[in-house]
Amino acid sequence: MRKFSSMLVMVTALLLSGCVPDEGEGEVSTAAKGGKSREKISDAQPSPTPTPTPTTAVSSGDGYVLSPTLDGAPDLVASFPVAHGLQLSWGTGAIPSLYGAEEGAFRLTCGAEGPLRYDDPLVKPGKSGASHLHLFWGPSSVDANTTMSSLAASVGNSNCNYGPHTLNRSAYWMPALIDDKGYVRNGDWIAVYYKRPMASSARCTPGSATFQGKCVGLPNGLRKVFGWDPTNPDTPGQGASWYCTGGTGGHYSDLDAVFQSGCKAGDTLVADMAAPNCWDGKHLDTPNHRSHLAYADYGSWGYLKCPATHPYVIPQNESKVAWTVTEDMYATISGGTKRSRLRLSSDHMKAGAKPGETLHSDYMEQWVGSVKRMWLDNCINKGLDCSGGDLGNGFQLIGASQPSYGWINPNPRSATPMADMLH
Repeated sequence: MRKFSSMLVMVTALLLSGCVPDEGEGEVSTAAKGGKSREKISDAQPSPTPTPTPTTAVSSGDGYVLSPTLDGAPDLVASFPVAHGLQLSWGTGAIPSLYGAEEGAFRLTCGAEGPLRYDDPLVKPGKSGASHLHLFWGPSSVDANTTMSSLAASVGNSNCNYGPHTLNRSAYWMPALIDDKGYVRNGDWIAVYYKRPMASSARCTPGSATFQGKCVGLPNGLRKVFGWDPTNPDTPGQGASWYCTGGTGGHYSDLDAVFQSGCKAGDTLVADMAAPNCWDGKHLDTPNHRSHLAYADYGSWGYLKCPATHPYVIPQNESKVAWTVTEDMYATISGGTKRSRLRLSSDHMKAGAKPGETLHSDYMEQWVGSVKRMWLDNCINKGLDCSGGDLGNGFQLIGASQPSYGWINPNPRSATPMADMLH
């Protein structure tokens, strides 16, 4: 209790000095402090700030959601002091080292305990049970009826930000992984990345020989689907792949190829889903949840560049879901060839799909605005290697460095509802 009280006094003192802003207290400090984590797979109050004229995201009614500014929708404001959801980074307030390659990275670790639901609030909003089975991470309340407003109110129930003071209320999901006996195979942990060139990088500097695009933050209220696209089923899902810590270590589009590459029991299997990193600057969502975003490409010019239609570089959101491989996840057939005994719940949507070939992911952004600016200003813009919810300013999200149950999921499988066979 004495240690907790001392830390609370320290955080409160820093809050009052302006180092950690309370909601509505003006500019976020860019002083940087931070630390390391396990993830490898990678005196006076400030002057009051004038209240801006409120702006809101505008839905046109046909699936397009217009962004009022390059910041997106208005900031999500916490109903409690932000300091209540923070702790000293790694107990010391240490500063992270540089990430390298003129990039900055902010990472956190989520639990993989679910929920599992036949819902998709983006693709099939309001239609409970109408989707293939999904694994969700973030607020546990997410279902078919989730809206941006209800997501913003989701406090105290996130497995990406455990605890009562949720500062990251974003929702993430993917198709469930199911074995040949009908069980869902639950992952051990999920690493969530946000990466972008640092502010001083040539890639963010107009007129430079390697200018990628105008570097901005992650727009408030952004929604997206990425990876395999059922409207273009024979095209490999861009940004989505599988890999394994054993074997060749290469990235593959399907699970048969991963196991054939040498992936074996005891290794870690990873579903890697990297979202587009270029934005049109106009929309927070579009009817297909995809066309407002694009991937930077090397093209014939030899360096990453955003297309002219999507000129803004945003922090690239990437999720890596990790499973411990067991012998019952694959079979060895004649000649020593291995094949997967796992599939995705969405594989039935493509005729003749190889197992895992329909890998894709969905995302709904709902960060408390002042906290998102902390990791943008420090981790991303300064090129720091922030992990475990480290904000790069001496503070860290509470409950974002590892799952509540540890690094191995105590429930590696769950019964799959028979409804999966009907979709």
